[in-house]
Amino acid sequence: MIIPLLCGPLVAADVTIYADNLQGMWVKESKSNCGTSAAEYVLFHGNGTMEAGRGTEPRSVGFWVVSGNTITLHMLVVPMEEDTTNVFYRGRYSYSYLTAEVVTATDDAIEILTGTIGNMKNIILAKCR
Repeated sequence: MIIPLLCGPLVAADVTIYADNLQGMWVKESKSNCGTSAAEYVLFHGNGTMEAGRGTEPRSVGFWVVSGNTITLHMLVVPMEEDTTNVFYRGRYSYSYLTAEVVTATDDAIEILTGTIGNMKNIILAKCR
């Protein structure tokens, strides 16, 4: 459960997310993706650590914090073979920082807004467990 709701989704100004409510496995788009090998996921642990990846393969690990309606992630990202942008960084672990504003929340899903200026995206995350 994210936050108790009496009358459907909330708007961003009214959303307050608590760390206890985020603990667990979340998948991109819909709950039907829970357990599928192609699903992108994030797993928030109760001790403030997290992992994110696809299927059962973690691609990043790190720490997370919640403040109001903002989730902040500090991550160590594994190298990706298809990343050929810079020969000096190819094959190396990298640090990534991400903030996500929770736009709406229900008992089993949240909509977040994340990205960079000029490239913001709304993403639905559904809770698996």
